[in-house]
Amino acid sequence: MGLYPRHVASEVLAALGDTPVVVIVGPRQSGKSTLAAQIAADRGAQVVSLDDAASRAAANADPTGFIEERELPLFIDEFQKAPALLDAIKSRVDRARRGGRRAAGMFLLTGSANVFSTLRISESLTGRAQRVHLWTLSQGELRGHRETFLSELLAGRVVRLAGQPTGRAPIAEAVVRGGYPEMVARPPGSRARWLRSYLEMTLERDVRDLTDRARQLDDLPRLLRVAAARIGGIVDLTSIGGAIEMKRDSVRRYMRLLELLFLIWQAPAWSGGLAQQVIKKPKLWIPDSGMACHLAGCGADRFLAEQTGVAGSLFENFVASEIIKQASWLQQRIELHHFRTAGGREVDIVAEAYDGSIVGIEVKLGASPKASDFSGLAHLRDRLGPRFRAGVVLNTGAETLPFGERLWALPVAALWS
Repeated sequence: MGLYPRHVASEVLAALGDTPVVVIVGPRQSGKSTLAAQIAADRGAQVVSLDDAASRAAANADPTGFIEERELPLFIDEFQKAPALLDAIKSRVDRARRGGRRAAGMFLLTGSANVFSTLRISESLTGRAQRVHLWTLSQGELRGHRETFLSELLAGRVVRLAGQPTGRAPIAEAVVRGGYPEMVARPPGSRARWLRSYLEMTLERDVRDLTDRARQLDDLPRLLRVAAARIGGIVDLTSIGGAIEMKRDSVRRYMRLLELLFLIWQAPAWSGGLAQQVIKKPKLWIPDSGMACHLAGCGADRFLAEQTGVAGSLFENFVASEIIKQASWLQQRIELHHFRTAGGREVDIVAEAYDGSIVGIEVKLGASPKASDFSGLAHLRDRLGPRFRAGVVLNTGAETLPFGERLWALPVAALWS
């Protein structure tokens, strides 16, 4: 659908077939409105955008009338700008359900803030709604095919590749460009201007939809930049607060706001009940690699030449962002974590399926993987037994290489091959 096929489109259509309310959430400018508008056109549904001042005012002034007077199905864009609509939507859904009637596909809501996870929407739409994440474009979507990397790993299978281009150069453009549809269409020289404007709009407008306690909105851009400098690292609220003279509790609250706006991702620590001392703090990623590079001040030339570790962190973030996107369209629920022990064993990404299956992913920018790169993965394999389906080290090398039982080195192109 649209200029690029969106892999979650089938999930949205399936949800509309059996659920009264479907909520598409994701970053601003990720393509939610485009996807919703095309589904609406196919179904003859009315679309109302609450980015429009008049519609927003009407929805907030008379939410019941706004919902009751419209024909169904109704698609509401940026619904978080009129939270009072939720009770009116609930009432209309419940009326449709009375008498045992099956209500499905009544409302499609899109939002640029993950308000689905807040208490307000949880109370209003429990049992009535399904959430679908739409992230920025994945590498497979950009290439016109659906990736199966994560699902294959969970089945214990890896793709056999050979003769891949090696080193940083073949991947540099993908890392620094990211997946915002607007960024894909722009030449490199204009991307920074667009991203600056994007951040200003998001931090100035959308934060106010989430909280009335944001007294330090001027500090949010600085907080985001400081956080971005710690990509791939453990989240240390005290250290981040010290860098911008913000109290720890305020840092925690505003980091949560940035997460609700899909600007950061805090991957929780994974322990799996293993009897060892595990670092419990989350790990920080930015869900779009182009945004991460912009905040880090890293263009393609710097990515190619950087020797301080910044390029390696951005490469790990690129892989993590692709895994986040792939997890969003798999039918089975996938939880993403990181693993690190006080003794120094670590795995960059741990993906756990609903059935308990585990895969581990390490990310190395080099083209020549070493046996020592697999120490954390081998540790998880030996502790977890058959639950551990596969462990891979994604790198910039040329071919798939075995490194022991259920352990493989893979070219980064395996993510979308």
